[in-house]
Amino acid sequence: MRNLTRLSSVLSLFFLSLFVLTGCADDIPPSGAAAAFSDCRYGAPKPIFSEALRSVTRHDFQLEEDRAVEYLSFDDGLELSILQTGCDYIHQEFHFRLVDQYTGAPSSYWIQESINKFYRLGQLGPAYVIYSSVADALTERSSQLALGHSTELQPGFFAKIEGGSPATGGALVVTLSEQPAGSVASK
Repeated sequence: MRNLTRLSSVLSLFFLSLFVLTGCADDIPPSGAAAAFSDCRYGAPKPIFSEALRSVTRHDFQLEEDRAVEYLSFDDGLELSILQTGCDYIHQEFHFRLVDQYTGAPSSYWIQESINKFYRLGQLGPAYVIYSSVADALTERSSQLALGHSTELQPGFFAKIEGGSPATGGALVVTLSEQPAGSVASK
């Protein structure tokens, strides 16, 4: 019970940090693509990561009218793109392009890789330790996870894992959202 309470507290902090990192509106009126998010609960998405992080060799962030796309390349060849969408409900898709293709690997492989990748993001620095909490939550719920299906990590916060399929281009895709992935509110 104590672990469940701790996990709930940590996940609450994680999702609060997602909102802080992705949707803090500035006092300056938005212009350009940011104006499209002016009526959104969290404002326009902002970059989560930066090129200044150790092991990041390339970083790019683009705010578009209906989404934000962030791209990272790591020194070991791992590539990560993050698609942030949603207006009143946060919806983030983490697309991990692995160095080696593992098309056809079992579900357990993709679930474990998701956990590993979020632990790795959590080691990028103090501001990102919250991703280790996501990994902990995925580990805690691993027996309930099924590829392609949203799983509630805590009330109101969901994760969906997809991997190795032609639909993902062989990439590992983890969606974190306030609504089940695919629901009308998550878009």
